[in-house]
Amino acid sequence: MDAIRDVLAIPFGAALSLFYNLTNSYIFAIILLTVIIRLALLPTSISQQKNSAKQVRLSAKVNKIKQKYAGNQQKIQEETQALYQREGFGAANMGCAPLMIQMIVMIGLYGVIYTPLSSVLQFKSDVIQKIAKVMEISVDAAGKGSQARTVELKILENFEGFTDKLSDVLGADDVSALVDFKERFTVFGLDLSVTPDKSEPSVFWIIPILAFATAMLSSVFMYMRQRKQNPDMAKNPTMGCMTFMSPVMSLVFTFMFPAGVGFYWIISNVLSFIQQVALSYLYSPKRVIAQQMVDETVTRRSKENNTKRRIEIEKK
Repeated sequence: MDAIRDVLAIPFGAALSLFYNLTNSYIFAIILLTVIIRLALLPTSISQQKNSAKQVRLSAKVNKIKQKYAGNQQKIQEETQALYQREGFGAANMGCAPLMIQMIVMIGLYGVIYTPLSSVLQFKSDVIQKIAKVMEISVDAAGKGSQARTVELKILENFEGFTDKLSDVLGADDVSALVDFKERFTVFGLDLSVTPDKSEPSVFWIIPILAFATAMLSSVFMYMRQRKQNPDMAKNPTMGCMTFMSPVMSLVFTFMFPAGVGFYWIISNVLSFIQQVALSYLYSPKRVIAQQMVDETVTRRSKENNTKRRIEIEKK
C-alpha cells in the first residue's frame, strides 16, 4: 500500500507544488487541487447521475420481472441484466467504479499531505534525512506502523527550535523556504501538521466536527433525493445505515490523521455537496427521462425513414 501511495502521490505532489508556488498559500493550493480533482471526476459523477435517473425509469420494468419470475432468483438476475443491456444502463457506475476512482485519488492525496516537504517544497530524500537527524527524529519517534509516513509532518511540527542547527546542513534558501512554508501550513491559525487528540478537547476538534457536519450534509441530501426518486429503496434499513456511516467515518478518521487531511476532507465534502445539488437539478430524473424519450423518438423515426427510403429504392 505504501508503494502505491508513493507512486500516486507523484502527480498530485507536482500539481500541489505548482499551485503553492503560484499562490504562496498552502490552503489555496489544496483548494485549487481539490477543485481540479472534482472537475476531473465530473464526467463520472454526471454518468452516475444519469444512471440514477435511468434506474428510476426502469424500476417499474424490474418490478414486473420480479413478479413474473418470483422464486427464481437466477432468472430474475438474467432478465434484469438483459433489460439493463437493452436500455444502456451501466449498473457498475452505480456501485464500485466511482468509489474506486475516488479511493485512488484519496490515496494519492494522502501521500501528498503526509509528505509536504518532498511533495510541495521538492526537498530531496537525503535533505529530509539530514533535517530529521539534526532534530533527532527517528523512525520510531514518528509512531508505530506509520513511522516513515509521518516524519515530514514531525519536522514541520517541531523544527522552530532547530533553525540555527539546520543552517549547518541546509542552504539559506532551503531554511528560508522551510520557515515560510511552516507559516503557511496553517488554516485559521491551526497547524495542519498536528493530529487532533480525541482524548483531550482542543481547538483542533473543529476539524473533525466540520468534517462530520459537511459529510452529513451530503449524505442527508443524497438520502432525501433517493427517498423521493425511489421510495421503496429508501425504506430499506441499509440506506439509513449508509447515510450515517460516511459522516461517522469522517469523524473517526479525521481524529486519526493530521489536520491537513481533515481540511482536505472538509473542502472535498463542501464541493461534493455543491456538485450534488447542481447535478440533481441539471440532470434530474424528469429532465433525463424526457431527454431519453426525445432521443428514442428521434432514433425510431430515423430508422423508420431509412426503412422507407430503402423500400422505395428497392421498388425502383
